Amino acid sequence: MRKESLADRATVAGFTIVCALFGLMCLTPLWVALVASFSNEYALIRSGYQIWINQLDFTSYRLIFSGSDDVLRAYGVTILTTALGVGTTLFLTALTAFPLSLRSMRYRGAISFFAYFTMLFNGGLVPNYILTVRFLHLKNNLLVLIIPAALNAYNLFLMRNYFQTLPESLAESAKIDGAGDFRIFRSIALPLAKPILATIGLFAAMGYWNEWYRVLLYIDRRSMFTLQFLIMKLQQQVDFLSSSMNPQARQSLGNIPIPTIGIRLATAMVSIGPIVLLYPFLQRYFIGGILIGSVKG
Repeated sequence: MRKESLADRATVAGFTIVCALFGLMCLTPLWVALVASFSNEYALIRSGYQIWINQLDFTSYRLIFSGSDDVLRAYGVTILTTALGVGTTLFLTALTAFPLSLRSMRYRGAISFFAYFTMLFNGGLVPNYILTVRFLHLKNNLLVLIIPAALNAYNLFLMRNYFQTLPESLAESAKIDGAGDFRIFRSIALPLAKPILATIGLFAAMGYWNEWYRVLLYIDRRSMFTLQFLIMKLQQQVDFLSSSMNPQARQSLGNIPIPTIGIRLATAMVSIGPIVLLYPFLQRYFIGGILIGSVKG
């Protein structure tokens, strides 16, 4: 092995310092938001955002968890829909993308164009609502948060392009041994597709975790609210209360400010935690999957 020269070590050290500084720059806004969520509203208004907590205050988190049953229930609904949604997305996407990657499949170009067409045009809100409510009867059903987003054309093409990068000799050898297409898919393609599965799984997890729009349209029962929708309603209520209070009402409360800024930041901290913790475990697959799946095709 060639011994590293002084210039090589200096280059590696320089890149390490630059990456560390860039990572610190990316983490700084998150740290400032975390500090502000534990700060007193008066201190935020008076001094602005700080690196350290000037006056510790848990009022924002008390307001969020004052209806702790609702928050915990919403967490459970979000975790359930995210887990089922990611599993359904990976299953349907892989099962659809693999046949489209085979040259022997007839009409694969027409089917791919049909999938691509959905990226350009859609039926609009009213037809989707009528289809979901009147024909599929998914009103106040958790499946309405899972099924519509389960098969995405962009994810489909990412996975199809990844399957096309796999050596054809693997499938040919398996066919010589008597394996069919489904056996090749299950035993060869899927084990080699961990990077793209992790990439699409992360995309799907972020989408399901942040879901609130479909809850607004199709869910009326409070017990089925997702975390993001519950947080949005809480923020709206706090903003309305803060803007509508007259001076007499504020004086009756001892002129204590309603922590509108703190609640926004506290809800952000509460909601992004699981996704932030999930990403480091998938990072090594994520970069390879997104690059390989987007180059060919």
